[in-house]
Amino acid sequence: MQRQRFLFAALGLLTLWRWALLPTLELAPEEALAAVCVKHGAWGGLRGMGPVVPLLARLGMLIGGGGEFGVRFFAPLLALAASLAVWRLMRAFFDLQIAGWAVVILNVLPSFNVAAVTLTSSTVVFALLPAAALCLRVALLHANPLHWGWWAAAGCVFVTSLAQPPGLAIMAAVVMVFALPERLRHHLRAPGFMVIACFWAFAVTGWLWGGAHAAWPEWRLFPNLLRWTVLASPLLLMLFVVAARMAFERATLMSQRSLPLAMLLPLAAVDLLFGPNARWPDMGGAAWMVFAAMLLAHRGTVLGGIAIEERVSLRTVAIVLAALQSAFLLQTDLPRSLGLPWRFSRSIEAGSDYTHFFTADPSRSMRGWRDSAKLVSAALEQANRDGSWFVLAEDGRLAAELDHYLGQKDRVWAVSDDLSLRPVRSAIFVTTDPAAIAPPEVVSTRFARFEVLSVARIMHAGNEVRWLKIFACHTDRRPDS
Repeated sequence: MQRQRFLFAALGLLTLWRWALLPTLELAPEEALAAVCVKHGAWGGLRGMGPVVPLLARLGMLIGGGGEFGVRFFAPLLALAASLAVWRLMRAFFDLQIAGWAVVILNVLPSFNVAAVTLTSSTVVFALLPAAALCLRVALLHANPLHWGWWAAAGCVFVTSLAQPPGLAIMAAVVMVFALPERLRHHLRAPGFMVIACFWAFAVTGWLWGGAHAAWPEWRLFPNLLRWTVLASPLLLMLFVVAARMAFERATLMSQRSLPLAMLLPLAAVDLLFGPNARWPDMGGAAWMVFAAMLLAHRGTVLGGIAIEERVSLRTVAIVLAALQSAFLLQTDLPRSLGLPWRFSRSIEAGSDYTHFFTADPSRSMRGWRDSAKLVSAALEQANRDGSWFVLAEDGRLAAELDHYLGQKDRVWAVSDDLSLRPVRSAIFVTTDPAAIAPPEVVSTRFARFEVLSVARIMHAGNEVRWLKIFACHTDRRPDS
């Protein structure tokens, strides 16, 4: 019991430490987009983002202000909730010792630590998946076919599907919980499962009604495995595979204790397909690692055939290496502070951050936005003499960052937006392509003339982050009627 008190105290201190880290990195484009949704009252309607992350950003900004700390305020709390759900679930399945080790392994995972200090859809999913598993376990303990545990699990599935639509992974995981062990397969026809299925269907219907769409998976084995190595650390990843293989041997004969493996398998399979579509710092579907940590904590404690000294040594080395890798991912300036050259990733394509991770720093998406906004603000002040100019960016990611860091009331528009709704005024057009000689045709045809105002190179720690090229677009033409 004394060790458990220490564990809870450590979780509290870890939460405070994560809070302290929140302002150390600028907002990623997806985080800035959540803040923009809040600012302009577009709950889920602005550039395809669902309502869950903007709602959390809104509540956090009411508590912690409009900066990085406020936007990400709930991320450490969600990580704490995930840790407590894992501890409660593993204590119910096994014992306090295994529950404690599961929490330790979870909190040294690089993917979990990045999700705990940023606010993306994966931050929400990391918390909701173990909560859903805990609710399923409670529901299975009671004979009532409509026990509150079923409704709570359905609520977790519903919110997860809104945060990371269409929620195929979590629904597949719930089905596997009942399909894998023979003793639970009758629940697939029970009212409780039907409640969960209806909640999921309702979320998917709302997602489709909103006109959203999911990116088609680009399956490439090596980049996917490299991504898992980055997010789980190499030694822990190998131990996850071993633990899952051992747990699979008797999974069909078990009932509730097969739940971690049943959740892990479909979640990992979907992440293998869709995970590389996620841009840094979004962890995509890496929440399967929560259940891998549970399996490893159990198998690493009860595993026979290995001397206890060797078992403890292997576990300690794996945890220390994962913790060091987590610290490295949270502060990628560390190698540069030691004089080691590590350039920033230049590509913004999905998956490229992981494919080139060891040669390029993916945190480019979280650097240089304040300086970029200062340059745009200066250009806007130079051109905006009559107060009628607005800012137009080349894409939604750039528009979200400029909108947040400019701090002005007027919205920053993106070329991909419906420009028929834009103000009929002159504009400042911003692109990250230094070779551009003119705005794109969809922009240039709407203005009488344009000119280059400035070209700037944004640097961080001696490394190039991005270029900005700013055009002044004069005399807005009204769209054809």
